[in-house]
Amino acid sequence: MTDIATLTADLAAPDRPTVLDEQGKREVRRACLSGVCIPGYQVPFGSREMPVARGWGSGGLQVTVAIGAESDTVKVIDQGDEEGVNAVNLRRLIRGTLGCGATADTREATIVQSRHRVPEDRMRDHQTLVLQVPVSEPLRPIEKDVTETRRMHAEADYARLWVALYEDLVTGGVINAASGYPVLVEDRYVMAPSPIPRWDVPRLNDAEHLTLLSHGRDKKLYAVPPHTKVIPVTFDDVPFEVEYADGSACILCGSDDTYLVQTSTGDWLCSDVEWCSRVRDNDVDAEDHQLLAPLQWLPDPTKRVRAIDSLTQQADDDLAPAARARTAPGEEWAVKVEHLGKTFEARRGSTRVRAVDDVSFDIAPGEALGIIGESGSGKSTVLRCLIGEETTDEGRVLLADVDEGSTNVLGLSAADRRALRISTLAVVHQDPAAGLDLRISAGGNIADRLTAGGWRSYHAIRRRAAQLLERVEVPLSRMDDVVGQFSGGMRQRVQIAKALAGDPQVLLLDEPTTGLDASVAAGVLDLLRELLAERELAVAVVSHDFAVISALTDRAIVMRQGRVIEQGLTDQLFADPHHPYTQRLVAAAGR
Repeated sequence: MTDIATLTADLAAPDRPTVLDEQGKREVRRACLSGVCIPGYQVPFGSREMPVARGWGSGGLQVTVAIGAESDTVKVIDQGDEEGVNAVNLRRLIRGTLGCGATADTREATIVQSRHRVPEDRMRDHQTLVLQVPVSEPLRPIEKDVTETRRMHAEADYARLWVALYEDLVTGGVINAASGYPVLVEDRYVMAPSPIPRWDVPRLNDAEHLTLLSHGRDKKLYAVPPHTKVIPVTFDDVPFEVEYADGSACILCGSDDTYLVQTSTGDWLCSDVEWCSRVRDNDVDAEDHQLLAPLQWLPDPTKRVRAIDSLTQQADDDLAPAARARTAPGEEWAVKVEHLGKTFEARRGSTRVRAVDDVSFDIAPGEALGIIGESGSGKSTVLRCLIGEETTDEGRVLLADVDEGSTNVLGLSAADRRALRISTLAVVHQDPAAGLDLRISAGGNIADRLTAGGWRSYHAIRRRAAQLLERVEVPLSRMDDVVGQFSGGMRQRVQIAKALAGDPQVLLLDEPTTGLDASVAAGVLDLLRELLAERELAVAVVSHDFAVISALTDRAIVMRQGRVIEQGLTDQLFADPHHPYTQRLVAAAGR
Protein backbone atom coordinates (compact mmCIF):
# COMPACT_ATOMS: atom_id res chain seq x y z
CA MET A 1 0.00 0.00 0.00
CA THR A 2 1.51 3.31 -1.08
CA ASP A 3 1.70 6.42 1.09
CA ILE A 4 4.15 9.32 1.46
CA ALA A 5 6.61 7.21 3.48
CA THR A 6 7.09 4.61 0.72
CA LEU A 7 8.26 7.23 -1.79
CA THR A 8 11.84 6.60 -0.63
CA ALA A 9 11.71 2.79 -0.93
CA ASP A 10 13.46 0.84 -3.70
CA LEU A 11 10.69 -1.42 -4.87
CA ALA A 12 11.45 -2.78 -8.35
CA ALA A 13 12.10 -6.47 -8.89
CA PRO A 14 15.07 -7.39 -11.13
CA ASP A 15 13.19 -9.87 -13.32
CA ARG A 16 10.58 -7.39 -14.58
CA PRO A 17 10.79 -5.13 -17.67
CA THR A 18 12.71 -1.94 -16.96
CA VAL A 19 10.56 1.02 -17.96
CA LEU A 20 12.39 3.42 -15.65
CA ASP A 21 15.89 2.68 -14.29
CA GLU A 22 16.60 2.82 -10.57
CA GLN A 23 18.42 6.16 -10.79
CA GLY A 24 15.42 7.64 -12.59
CA LYS A 25 13.08 6.30 -9.91
CA ARG A 26 15.17 7.84 -7.16
CA GLU A 27 15.11 11.21 -8.91
CA VAL A 28 11.34 11.07 -9.22
CA ARG A 29 10.91 10.07 -5.57
CA ARG A 30 13.14 12.89 -4.38
CA ALA A 31 11.13 15.34 -6.50
CA CYS A 32 7.88 13.96 -5.05
CA LEU A 33 9.15 14.47 -1.52
CA SER A 34 10.20 18.03 -2.38
CA GLY A 35 6.76 18.66 -3.83
CA VAL A 36 5.10 17.35 -0.66
CA CYS A 37 7.27 19.67 1.45
CA ILE A 38 6.38 22.73 -0.67
CA PRO A 39 2.78 22.22 -1.86
CA GLY A 40 2.06 23.62 -5.31
CA TYR A 41 5.72 24.39 -6.09
CA GLN A 42 6.97 23.15 -9.47
CA VAL A 43 9.86 20.78 -8.81
CA PRO A 44 12.16 19.95 -11.74
CA PHE A 45 13.20 16.32 -12.11
CA GLY A 46 15.29 14.25 -14.51
CA SER A 47 12.49 13.07 -16.78
CA ARG A 48 13.28 10.07 -19.00
CA GLU A 49 12.15 9.06 -22.46
CA MET A 50 9.40 6.50 -21.96
CA PRO A 51 8.29 3.66 -24.28
CA VAL A 52 4.80 5.09 -24.68
CA ALA A 53 2.88 6.89 -27.40
CA ARG A 54 2.55 10.64 -27.30
CA GLY A 55 -0.51 11.58 -25.27
CA TRP A 56 -0.24 8.67 -22.84
CA GLY A 57 1.20 10.91 -20.15
CA SER A 58 4.84 9.95 -19.62
CA GLY A 59 5.08 12.21 -16.54
CA GLY A 60 2.28 10.38 -14.77
CA LEU A 61 3.70 7.02 -15.80
CA GLN A 62 7.11 7.88 -14.37
CA VAL A 63 5.59 8.84 -11.02
CA THR A 64 3.44 5.70 -10.83
CA VAL A 65 6.28 3.26 -11.59
CA ALA A 66 8.63 5.18 -9.28
CA ILE A 67 6.39 5.13 -6.21
CA GLY A 68 4.48 1.91 -6.89
CA ALA A 69 5.19 -1.54 -5.47
CA GLU A 70 4.12 -5.12 -6.01
CA SER A 71 1.75 -4.74 -3.07
CA ASP A 72 -0.13 -1.89 -4.74
CA THR A 73 -3.38 -2.05 -6.65
CA VAL A 74 -3.50 0.36 -9.56
CA LYS A 75 -6.47 1.92 -11.32
CA VAL A 76 -5.83 3.75 -14.61
CA ILE A 77 -8.46 5.95 -16.23
CA ASP A 78 -8.51 8.14 -19.31
CA GLN A 79 -11.20 10.81 -19.12
CA GLY A 80 -13.48 8.77 -16.80
CA ASP A 81 -13.09 5.43 -18.55
CA GLU A 82 -10.96 2.44 -17.54
CA GLU A 83 -11.41 0.71 -20.92
CA GLY A 84 -10.12 3.42 -23.25
CA VAL A 85 -7.14 2.49 -25.42
CA ASN A 86 -4.71 4.66 -23.45
CA ALA A 87 -5.97 3.41 -20.09
CA VAL A 88 -5.76 -0.27 -21.08
CA ASN A 89 -2.23 -0.03 -22.48
CA LEU A 90 -0.91 2.03 -19.56
CA ARG A 91 -2.44 -0.42 -17.09
CA ARG A 92 -0.74 -3.33 -18.83
CA LEU A 93 2.59 -1.52 -18.83
CA ILE A 94 2.34 -0.61 -15.12
CA ARG A 95 1.30 -4.12 -14.09
CA GLY A 96 4.07 -5.67 -16.13
CA THR A 97 6.63 -3.33 -14.61
CA LEU A 98 5.56 -3.45 -10.96
CA GLY A 99 3.91 -6.85 -10.81
CA CYS A 100 1.08 -5.17 -8.94
CA GLY A 101 -2.64 -5.75 -8.99
CA ALA A 102 -5.16 -3.77 -11.05
CA THR A 103 -8.76 -2.78 -10.48
CA ALA A 104 -11.57 -0.74 -11.95
CA ASP A 105 -13.02 -0.07 -8.47
CA THR A 106 -11.73 3.20 -7.00
CA ARG A 107 -12.32 1.88 -3.48
CA GLU A 108 -9.84 -0.97 -3.99
CA ALA A 109 -7.04 1.08 -5.58
CA THR A 110 -3.99 2.34 -3.72
CA ILE A 111 -2.77 4.33 -6.75
CA VAL A 112 -5.13 5.99 -9.23
CA GLN A 113 -3.45 7.29 -12.36
CA SER A 114 -5.77 9.62 -14.21
CA ARG A 115 -5.99 11.97 -17.13
CA HIS A 116 -8.77 14.58 -17.09
CA ARG A 117 -10.70 13.34 -14.03
CA VAL A 118 -10.74 12.82 -10.30
CA PRO A 119 -12.86 9.72 -9.55
CA GLU A 120 -16.37 10.44 -8.32
CA ASP A 121 -15.76 8.25 -5.24
CA ARG A 122 -14.17 9.89 -2.22
CA MET A 123 -10.49 8.97 -2.12
CA ARG A 124 -9.06 8.08 1.28
CA ASP A 125 -5.82 8.70 3.15
CA HIS A 126 -4.26 5.39 2.03
CA GLN A 127 -4.62 6.32 -1.64
CA THR A 128 -2.50 8.37 -4.05
CA LEU A 129 -3.87 10.18 -7.08
CA VAL A 130 -1.40 10.65 -9.95
CA LEU A 131 -2.48 13.18 -12.57
CA GLN A 132 -0.90 13.39 -16.02
CA VAL A 133 -0.31 17.07 -16.80
CA PRO A 134 -0.26 18.43 -20.37
CA VAL A 135 0.68 22.00 -19.36
CA SER A 136 2.46 22.47 -16.04
CA GLU A 137 2.90 26.26 -16.12
CA PRO A 138 -0.31 28.15 -15.20
CA LEU A 139 1.30 31.45 -16.26
CA ARG A 140 2.12 30.30 -19.80
CA PRO A 141 -1.00 31.91 -21.36
CA ILE A 142 0.11 35.32 -20.05
CA GLU A 143 3.92 35.00 -20.08
CA LYS A 144 6.00 32.87 -22.45
CA ASP A 145 9.42 33.69 -20.96
CA VAL A 146 10.41 30.88 -18.59
CA THR A 147 12.75 33.08 -16.55
CA GLU A 148 10.01 35.64 -16.01
CA THR A 149 7.47 33.00 -14.91
CA ARG A 150 10.00 31.73 -12.37
CA ARG A 151 10.40 35.26 -11.02
CA MET A 152 6.62 35.70 -10.84
CA HIS A 153 6.24 32.49 -8.83
CA ALA A 154 9.18 33.36 -6.56
CA GLU A 155 7.67 36.75 -5.72
CA ALA A 156 4.03 35.58 -5.78
CA ASP A 157 3.55 38.21 -8.48
CA TYR A 158 0.29 37.00 -9.99
CA ALA A 159 -1.26 40.36 -10.90
CA ARG A 160 -1.28 39.57 -14.62
CA LEU A 161 -3.19 36.36 -13.95
CA TRP A 162 -5.84 38.39 -12.12
CA VAL A 163 -5.92 40.81 -15.06
CA ALA A 164 -6.57 37.90 -17.43
CA LEU A 165 -9.54 36.88 -15.25
CA TYR A 166 -10.72 40.51 -15.19
CA GLU A 167 -10.60 40.69 -18.99
CA ASP A 168 -12.60 37.45 -19.26
CA LEU A 169 -15.31 38.90 -17.03
CA VAL A 170 -15.37 42.17 -18.97
CA THR A 171 -15.69 40.52 -22.37
CA GLY A 172 -17.88 37.52 -21.58
CA GLY A 173 -19.30 37.90 -18.08
CA VAL A 174 -17.67 34.63 -16.97
CA ILE A 175 -14.13 33.34 -16.52
CA ASN A 176 -13.28 31.29 -19.59
CA ALA A 177 -10.82 28.83 -18.02
CA ALA A 178 -12.42 25.40 -18.12
CA SER A 179 -10.03 22.45 -17.81
CA GLY A 180 -6.92 23.12 -15.76
CA TYR A 181 -8.54 26.02 -13.90
CA PRO A 182 -5.80 27.83 -11.88
CA VAL A 183 -5.79 27.32 -8.12
CA LEU A 184 -3.90 28.88 -5.22
CA VAL A 185 -2.21 26.30 -2.98
CA GLU A 186 -1.79 27.15 0.72
CA ASP A 187 -2.29 30.85 -0.13
CA ARG A 188 1.10 30.85 -1.88
CA TYR A 189 1.65 29.14 -5.24
CA VAL A 190 -0.63 29.30 -8.26
CA MET A 191 -0.92 25.81 -9.71
CA ALA A 192 -2.50 24.40 -12.87
CA PRO A 193 -4.26 21.11 -12.10
CA SER A 194 -4.05 18.69 -15.01
CA PRO A 195 -6.89 19.22 -17.47
CA ILE A 196 -9.43 18.12 -14.90
CA PRO A 197 -12.74 19.95 -15.31
CA ARG A 198 -13.74 22.75 -12.97
CA TRP A 199 -16.13 20.23 -11.41
CA ASP A 200 -13.16 18.40 -9.85
CA VAL A 201 -11.21 21.48 -8.71
CA PRO A 202 -13.01 21.99 -5.35
CA ARG A 203 -12.31 18.34 -4.50
CA LEU A 204 -8.58 19.03 -4.30
CA ASN A 205 -9.16 21.23 -1.24
CA ASP A 206 -8.60 19.50 2.11
CA ALA A 207 -8.64 16.08 0.42
CA GLU A 208 -7.66 13.05 2.46
CA HIS A 209 -5.36 11.63 -0.21
CA LEU A 210 -2.03 12.67 -1.70
CA THR A 211 -2.17 14.12 -5.21
CA LEU A 212 0.92 14.11 -7.45
CA LEU A 213 0.87 16.00 -10.75
CA SER A 214 3.61 15.39 -13.31
CA HIS A 215 4.55 16.67 -16.77
CA GLY A 216 7.13 14.57 -18.59
CA ARG A 217 8.02 16.96 -21.41
CA ASP A 218 8.34 19.97 -19.07
CA LYS A 219 10.22 17.75 -16.57
CA LYS A 220 8.28 19.17 -13.64
CA LEU A 221 6.06 17.72 -10.96
CA TYR A 222 4.18 19.18 -8.02
CA ALA A 223 2.13 17.85 -5.15
CA VAL A 224 -0.93 18.49 -3.04
CA PRO A 225 -0.45 16.69 0.29
CA PRO A 226 -3.45 15.52 2.31
CA HIS A 227 -5.52 18.26 3.97
CA THR A 228 -3.97 21.07 1.94
CA LYS A 229 -5.79 24.32 1.22
CA VAL A 230 -6.49 24.55 -2.53
CA ILE A 231 -8.70 27.46 -3.59
CA PRO A 232 -9.79 28.37 -7.14
CA VAL A 233 -8.38 31.72 -8.24
CA THR A 234 -11.30 34.12 -8.53
CA PHE A 235 -12.39 37.52 -7.28
CA ASP A 236 -13.97 37.79 -3.85
CA ASP A 237 -17.26 38.99 -5.30
CA VAL A 238 -17.40 36.72 -8.36
CA PRO A 239 -18.38 33.17 -7.37
CA PHE A 240 -16.41 30.24 -8.76
CA GLU A 241 -18.61 28.12 -11.02
CA VAL A 242 -18.49 24.48 -12.06
CA GLU A 243 -19.86 23.04 -15.27
CA TYR A 244 -23.59 22.36 -15.14
CA ALA A 245 -26.60 22.49 -17.44
CA ASP A 246 -30.04 23.01 -15.91
CA GLY A 247 -32.06 19.80 -15.81
CA SER A 248 -29.18 17.59 -16.94
CA ALA A 249 -28.96 14.03 -15.64
CA CYS A 250 -27.31 10.81 -16.78
CA ILE A 251 -29.61 8.85 -19.08
CA LEU A 252 -28.19 5.55 -17.75
CA CYS A 253 -28.17 5.99 -13.97
CA GLY A 254 -30.15 9.20 -13.46
CA SER A 255 -27.37 10.97 -11.52
CA ASP A 256 -27.52 14.75 -11.48
CA ASP A 257 -24.68 15.29 -8.98
CA THR A 258 -21.80 13.98 -11.11
CA TYR A 259 -19.68 15.48 -13.87
CA LEU A 260 -21.67 14.84 -17.05
CA VAL A 261 -20.60 14.78 -20.69
CA GLN A 262 -23.00 15.43 -23.55
CA THR A 263 -23.40 12.94 -26.39
CA SER A 264 -23.85 13.79 -30.05
CA THR A 265 -27.59 13.20 -29.61
CA GLY A 266 -27.80 15.81 -26.83
CA ASP A 267 -28.14 13.30 -23.98
CA TRP A 268 -25.97 13.33 -20.88
CA LEU A 269 -23.79 10.56 -19.46
CA CYS A 270 -21.66 10.24 -16.33
CA SER A 271 -18.03 10.87 -17.16
CA ASP A 272 -16.94 8.33 -14.52
CA VAL A 273 -18.02 5.06 -16.15
CA GLU A 274 -17.31 2.92 -13.08
CA TRP A 275 -19.38 5.16 -10.80
CA CYS A 276 -22.29 5.14 -13.25
CA SER A 277 -22.27 1.35 -13.33
CA ARG A 278 -22.20 1.09 -9.55
CA VAL A 279 -25.07 3.58 -9.19
CA ARG A 280 -27.17 1.30 -11.35
CA ASP A 281 -26.14 -1.63 -9.13
CA ASN A 282 -26.99 0.40 -6.01
CA ASP A 283 -23.39 -0.01 -4.84
CA VAL A 284 -22.53 3.59 -3.87
CA ASP A 285 -22.76 5.83 -0.82
CA ALA A 286 -25.15 8.38 -2.30
CA GLU A 287 -25.27 10.55 0.82
CA ASP A 288 -21.48 10.88 1.02
CA HIS A 289 -21.31 11.67 -2.69
CA GLN A 290 -23.82 14.47 -2.22
CA LEU A 291 -21.49 15.97 0.39
CA LEU A 292 -18.49 15.54 -1.92
CA ALA A 293 -20.09 16.89 -5.09
CA PRO A 294 -19.43 20.63 -5.69
CA LEU A 295 -23.12 21.53 -5.73
CA GLN A 296 -22.55 24.82 -3.90
CA TRP A 297 -20.61 26.01 -6.94
CA LEU A 298 -23.37 25.46 -9.50
CA PRO A 299 -23.83 28.53 -11.74
CA ASP A 300 -26.11 31.26 -10.42
CA PRO A 301 -26.96 33.70 -13.25
CA THR A 302 -28.15 36.34 -10.77
CA LYS A 303 -24.63 36.62 -9.33
CA ARG A 304 -22.80 36.95 -12.62
CA VAL A 305 -21.16 40.26 -13.42
CA ARG A 306 -23.51 40.94 -16.34
CA ALA A 307 -26.38 41.03 -13.84
CA ILE A 308 -24.68 43.73 -11.75
CA ASP A 309 -23.89 47.27 -12.87
CA SER A 310 -20.43 47.70 -11.36
CA LEU A 311 -20.03 51.32 -12.39
CA THR A 312 -23.13 52.64 -10.63
CA GLN A 313 -23.00 50.41 -7.55
CA GLN A 314 -22.11 52.43 -4.45
CA ALA A 315 -19.57 51.19 -1.93
CA ASP A 316 -17.23 52.39 0.78
CA ASP A 317 -14.22 51.96 -1.52
CA ASP A 318 -15.31 54.74 -3.92
CA LEU A 319 -12.52 57.05 -4.99
CA ALA A 320 -11.49 59.34 -2.15
CA PRO A 321 -8.99 62.21 -2.13
CA ALA A 322 -5.46 60.86 -2.18
CA ALA A 323 -3.56 61.02 1.09
CA ARG A 324 -0.79 63.61 1.40
CA ALA A 325 2.69 62.25 0.83
CA ARG A 326 4.47 61.68 4.11
CA THR A 327 7.67 63.36 5.23
CA ALA A 328 10.51 61.81 7.17
CA PRO A 329 10.44 62.58 10.92
CA GLY A 330 11.85 66.05 11.55
CA GLU A 331 12.32 66.64 7.81
CA GLU A 332 10.38 68.37 5.06
CA TRP A 333 11.11 65.95 2.23
CA ALA A 334 9.25 62.91 0.96
CA VAL A 335 12.16 61.77 -1.23
CA LYS A 336 15.85 62.59 -0.90
CA VAL A 337 18.71 61.79 -3.26
CA GLU A 338 22.27 62.06 -1.92
CA HIS A 339 25.49 61.93 -3.96
CA LEU A 340 24.10 59.64 -6.65
CA GLY A 341 26.68 58.21 -9.05
CA LYS A 342 26.49 55.92 -12.07
CA THR A 343 29.26 54.83 -14.43
CA PHE A 344 28.83 52.81 -17.61
CA GLU A 345 31.97 50.74 -18.04
CA ALA A 346 33.85 50.68 -21.33
CA ARG A 347 32.95 48.10 -23.92
CA ARG A 348 34.70 47.17 -27.14
CA GLY A 349 34.78 50.24 -29.32
CA SER A 350 33.57 52.60 -26.56
CA THR A 351 34.96 54.46 -23.57
CA ARG A 352 33.99 54.54 -19.92
CA VAL A 353 31.15 57.04 -19.32
CA ARG A 354 30.36 58.79 -16.05
CA ALA A 355 26.62 59.24 -16.68
CA VAL A 356 25.69 60.57 -13.20
CA ASP A 357 28.19 62.27 -10.92
CA ASP A 358 27.42 63.34 -7.34
CA VAL A 359 23.78 64.33 -7.91
CA SER A 360 21.78 65.40 -4.85
CA PHE A 361 18.30 66.87 -4.35
CA ASP A 362 15.15 66.43 -2.29
CA ILE A 363 11.45 66.92 -2.97
CA ALA A 364 8.77 67.85 -0.46
CA PRO A 365 5.12 66.72 -0.54
CA GLY A 366 3.17 68.89 -2.95
CA GLU A 367 6.35 70.00 -4.72
CA ALA A 368 7.40 69.28 -8.30
CA LEU A 369 11.10 69.30 -9.17
CA GLY A 370 12.21 69.64 -12.77
CA ILE A 371 15.33 67.88 -14.07
CA ILE A 372 16.37 69.48 -17.34
CA GLY A 373 19.25 69.12 -19.75
CA GLU A 374 20.19 68.15 -23.26
CA SER A 375 20.26 64.57 -24.49
CA GLY A 376 23.14 62.75 -22.79
CA SER A 377 23.18 65.05 -19.77
CA GLY A 378 22.28 62.18 -17.41
CA LYS A 379 18.77 63.27 -16.44
CA SER A 380 17.04 60.11 -17.67
CA THR A 381 19.72 57.94 -16.03
CA VAL A 382 18.93 59.61 -12.71
CA LEU A 383 15.30 58.70 -13.17
CA ARG A 384 16.11 55.09 -14.10
CA CYS A 385 18.23 54.82 -10.95
CA LEU A 386 15.30 56.07 -8.86
CA ILE A 387 12.94 53.62 -10.53
CA GLY A 388 15.33 50.70 -10.10
CA GLU A 389 15.96 50.06 -13.79
CA GLU A 390 19.66 50.92 -13.36
CA THR A 391 22.08 50.00 -10.60
CA THR A 392 24.20 52.75 -9.05
CA ASP A 393 27.85 53.00 -8.06
CA GLU A 394 27.31 55.17 -5.02
CA GLY A 395 24.82 57.40 -3.27
CA ARG A 396 21.58 57.03 -1.38
CA VAL A 397 17.89 57.38 -2.16
CA LEU A 398 15.62 57.81 0.86
CA LEU A 399 11.82 57.64 0.82
CA ALA A 400 9.81 58.90 3.76
CA ASP A 401 7.33 56.08 3.16
CA VAL A 402 10.05 53.42 3.63
CA ASP A 403 11.21 52.98 7.23
CA GLU A 404 10.50 56.68 7.85
CA GLY A 405 13.26 57.68 5.46
CA SER A 406 16.05 55.77 7.22
CA THR A 407 16.65 53.04 4.60
CA ASN A 408 18.62 53.48 1.40
CA VAL A 409 16.23 51.96 -1.14
CA LEU A 410 19.12 51.44 -3.57
CA GLY A 411 20.21 48.58 -1.32
CA LEU A 412 16.87 46.77 -1.46
CA SER A 413 16.44 43.59 -3.47
CA ALA A 414 15.04 43.69 -6.98
CA ALA A 415 11.77 42.22 -5.66
CA ASP A 416 11.47 44.93 -3.01
CA ARG A 417 12.21 47.63 -5.59
CA ARG A 418 9.43 46.24 -7.78
CA ALA A 419 7.09 46.29 -4.78
CA LEU A 420 7.94 49.97 -4.24
CA ARG A 421 6.80 50.72 -7.80
CA ILE A 422 3.37 49.41 -6.81
CA SER A 423 2.94 51.03 -3.39
CA THR A 424 5.13 54.13 -3.23
CA LEU A 425 6.71 55.09 -6.55
CA ALA A 426 4.79 55.56 -9.78
CA VAL A 427 6.22 56.29 -13.21
CA VAL A 428 4.77 57.86 -16.34
CA HIS A 429 7.05 56.89 -19.22
CA GLN A 430 7.75 58.85 -22.36
CA ASP A 431 6.50 55.90 -24.45
CA PRO A 432 3.13 54.70 -23.12
CA ALA A 433 3.97 51.19 -24.35
CA ALA A 434 6.61 51.03 -21.59
CA GLY A 435 4.00 51.59 -18.91
CA LEU A 436 0.95 49.88 -20.43
CA ASP A 437 0.03 46.50 -21.84
CA LEU A 438 -1.32 47.46 -25.26
CA ARG A 439 -3.00 44.05 -25.67
CA ILE A 440 -5.59 44.58 -22.92
CA SER A 441 -8.24 47.15 -22.12
CA ALA A 442 -7.84 50.52 -20.43
CA GLY A 443 -9.64 49.18 -17.37
CA GLY A 444 -7.47 46.06 -17.45
CA ASN A 445 -4.31 48.17 -17.28
CA ILE A 446 -5.58 49.87 -14.14
CA ALA A 447 -6.67 46.48 -12.78
CA ASP A 448 -3.05 45.38 -13.24
CA ARG A 449 -1.86 48.00 -10.76
CA LEU A 450 -4.75 47.43 -8.34
CA THR A 451 -4.50 43.62 -8.25
CA ALA A 452 -0.74 43.92 -7.74
CA GLY A 453 -1.62 46.06 -4.72
CA GLY A 454 -3.91 43.37 -3.31
CA TRP A 455 -7.35 44.37 -4.63
CA ARG A 456 -9.54 41.28 -5.07
CA SER A 457 -13.03 42.74 -5.61
CA TYR A 458 -13.95 42.80 -9.28
CA HIS A 459 -16.67 45.41 -8.84
CA ALA A 460 -14.48 47.66 -6.68
CA ILE A 461 -11.74 47.47 -9.34
CA ARG A 462 -14.27 48.37 -12.03
CA ARG A 463 -15.45 51.41 -10.10
CA ARG A 464 -11.94 52.56 -9.29
CA ALA A 465 -10.84 52.18 -12.92
CA ALA A 466 -13.89 54.05 -14.18
CA GLN A 467 -13.35 56.92 -11.75
CA LEU A 468 -9.69 57.27 -12.63
CA LEU A 469 -10.29 57.09 -16.38
CA GLU A 470 -13.07 59.64 -16.11
CA ARG A 471 -10.73 61.91 -14.16
CA VAL A 472 -8.08 61.80 -16.90
CA GLU A 473 -10.81 62.45 -19.49
CA VAL A 474 -10.90 59.02 -21.10
CA PRO A 475 -14.54 58.35 -22.09
CA LEU A 476 -16.06 55.47 -20.14
CA SER A 477 -17.36 54.14 -23.44
CA ARG A 478 -13.70 53.32 -24.21
CA MET A 479 -12.95 51.74 -20.84
CA ASP A 480 -13.16 48.18 -22.16
CA ASP A 481 -11.44 48.88 -25.48
CA VAL A 482 -7.95 47.51 -26.08
CA VAL A 483 -5.37 50.24 -25.41
CA GLY A 484 -3.51 49.37 -28.60
CA GLN A 485 -6.43 50.92 -30.49
CA PHE A 486 -6.01 54.28 -28.72
CA SER A 487 -4.25 57.39 -30.01
CA GLY A 488 -0.94 58.45 -28.44
CA GLY A 489 -2.54 61.13 -26.29
CA MET A 490 -5.24 58.76 -25.08
CA ARG A 491 -2.64 56.13 -24.20
CA GLN A 492 -0.72 58.69 -22.19
CA ARG A 493 -3.88 59.57 -20.25
CA VAL A 494 -4.47 55.89 -19.47
CA GLN A 495 -0.87 55.59 -18.31
CA ILE A 496 -1.36 58.57 -15.98
CA ALA A 497 -4.51 56.98 -14.55
CA LYS A 498 -2.65 53.71 -13.99
CA ALA A 499 0.22 55.54 -12.27
CA LEU A 500 -2.20 57.20 -9.85
CA ALA A 501 -4.25 54.06 -9.18
CA GLY A 502 -2.26 53.01 -6.12
CA ASP A 503 -2.12 56.50 -4.54
CA PRO A 504 1.70 56.74 -4.78
CA GLN A 505 3.75 59.03 -2.56
CA VAL A 506 6.25 59.89 -5.32
CA LEU A 507 5.42 60.41 -9.00
CA LEU A 508 8.15 60.34 -11.66
CA LEU A 509 7.38 61.84 -15.08
CA ASP A 510 9.78 60.96 -17.88
CA GLU A 511 9.31 63.29 -20.88
CA PRO A 512 5.51 62.99 -20.49
CA THR A 513 4.61 64.94 -23.65
CA THR A 514 7.45 64.05 -26.01
CA GLY A 515 6.19 62.59 -29.27
CA LEU A 516 2.69 64.05 -28.92
CA ASP A 517 1.18 66.61 -31.25
CA ALA A 518 1.28 70.17 -29.88
CA SER A 519 -2.44 70.35 -29.15
CA VAL A 520 -2.46 66.88 -27.56
CA ALA A 521 0.64 67.71 -25.50
CA ALA A 522 -1.03 70.88 -24.26
CA GLY A 523 -4.04 68.88 -23.12
CA VAL A 524 -1.84 66.36 -21.27
CA LEU A 525 0.04 69.23 -19.59
CA ASP A 526 -3.22 70.83 -18.48
CA LEU A 527 -4.36 67.50 -17.06
CA LEU A 528 -1.09 66.93 -15.19
CA ARG A 529 -1.19 70.48 -13.79
CA GLU A 530 -4.70 69.87 -12.40
CA LEU A 531 -3.81 66.46 -10.95
CA LEU A 532 -0.66 67.74 -9.25
CA ALA A 533 -2.66 70.60 -7.73
CA GLU A 534 -5.18 68.10 -6.33
CA ARG A 535 -2.67 65.68 -4.84
CA GLU A 536 0.09 66.40 -2.35
CA LEU A 537 2.64 64.26 -4.17
CA ALA A 538 6.40 64.61 -4.45
CA VAL A 539 6.94 64.85 -8.21
CA ALA A 540 10.09 64.67 -10.35
CA VAL A 541 9.72 65.79 -13.97
CA VAL A 542 12.45 64.89 -16.46
CA SER A 543 12.31 66.83 -19.73
CA HIS A 544 14.40 68.69 -22.26
CA ASP A 545 11.37 70.89 -22.98
CA PHE A 546 11.44 74.17 -21.01
CA ALA A 547 7.69 74.61 -21.56
CA VAL A 548 6.97 71.35 -19.70
CA ILE A 549 9.31 72.21 -16.82
CA SER A 550 7.89 75.74 -16.59
CA ALA A 551 4.28 74.50 -16.61
CA LEU A 552 4.64 71.74 -14.01
CA THR A 553 7.49 72.44 -11.59
CA ASP A 554 8.30 74.71 -8.67
CA ARG A 555 12.06 74.13 -8.62
CA ALA A 556 14.47 72.84 -11.23
CA ILE A 557 17.99 71.50 -11.53
CA VAL A 558 20.03 71.74 -14.71
CA MET A 559 22.29 68.81 -15.61
CA ARG A 560 25.30 68.68 -17.91
CA GLN A 561 27.62 65.69 -18.41
CA GLY A 562 26.12 63.92 -15.42
CA ARG A 563 26.47 66.79 -12.94
CA VAL A 564 24.08 69.37 -11.53
CA ILE A 565 25.46 72.73 -12.67
CA GLU A 566 22.65 75.02 -11.52
CA GLN A 567 19.45 74.86 -9.51
CA GLY A 568 16.80 77.19 -8.12
CA LEU A 569 13.17 78.22 -8.41
CA THR A 570 11.96 77.46 -11.90
CA ASP A 571 10.78 80.98 -12.69
CA GLN A 572 14.00 82.57 -11.45
CA LEU A 573 16.18 79.99 -13.13
CA PHE A 574 14.62 80.64 -16.52
CA ALA A 575 14.41 84.43 -16.05
CA ASP A 576 17.95 84.93 -14.76
CA PRO A 577 20.20 81.91 -15.45
CA HIS A 578 23.75 82.24 -14.10
CA HIS A 579 25.68 79.38 -15.65
CA PRO A 580 26.70 79.91 -19.32
CA TYR A 581 25.31 76.47 -20.25
CA THR A 582 21.93 77.30 -18.73
CA GLN A 583 21.97 80.65 -20.49
CA ARG A 584 22.49 78.93 -23.82
CA LEU A 585 19.65 76.49 -23.11
CA VAL A 586 17.25 79.28 -22.15
CA ALA A 587 18.27 81.33 -25.18
CA ALA A 588 17.77 78.35 -27.49
CA ALA A 589 14.35 77.61 -25.95
CA GLY A 590 13.25 81.22 -26.52
CA ARG A 591 13.97 81.23 -30.24
